[in-house]
Amino acid sequence: MMDQASVVKLPQGKTGRKVECAGLSQSGFTLLEVTIALVLMMIVALGSASLFSFSIYNNSAGSDRASALAIAQEAFETLRSAQFDPTTTSALLAGGSSVQSNIVRSGRVFVLTKTIDDNPSTTAVDVNTASTLKLITVSVTPESIGRGWGSGNTGTVTLMTQRTMAE
Repeated sequence: MMDQASVVKLPQGKTGRKVECAGLSQSGFTLLEVTIALVLMMIVALGSASLFSFSIYNNSAGSDRASALAIAQEAFETLRSAQFDPTTTSALLAGGSSVQSNIVRSGRVFVLTKTIDDNPSTTAVDVNTASTLKLITVSVTPESIGRGWGSGNTGTVTLMTQRTMAE
């Protein structure tokens, strides 16, 4: 039997093509309907792709901050374990600032800044070997950071504490 096509009236006044093949009746979507559906799906897919890009930037910045925090805590623990009593003060607790660069963690480069103020009551960093109170500040900054909420100064991690001389 030959295939026959006839124009039929579909619901809501639409016309379509109905194909009868070997006694079977088939109907489907038109090319325009399929194209519109594909365009809509592409818009949704592109919208979700931008969300993936946004989350990658934020995860990267979060990873940088976690690495910076680990470096700061390690430096902090070293300074906390240094001897500070009436007979001996460790050289690690000498007043002033020191900068250590090129610290590599997780493929990123960081700069560590340690500041020890022997007189926390003033705004300047004072050096006084007879001091019994020290303000310790540790800051870690990524040297190169990507875009995202962790860029610029917001990527810096700073820890502060005061330490008194043990008796």
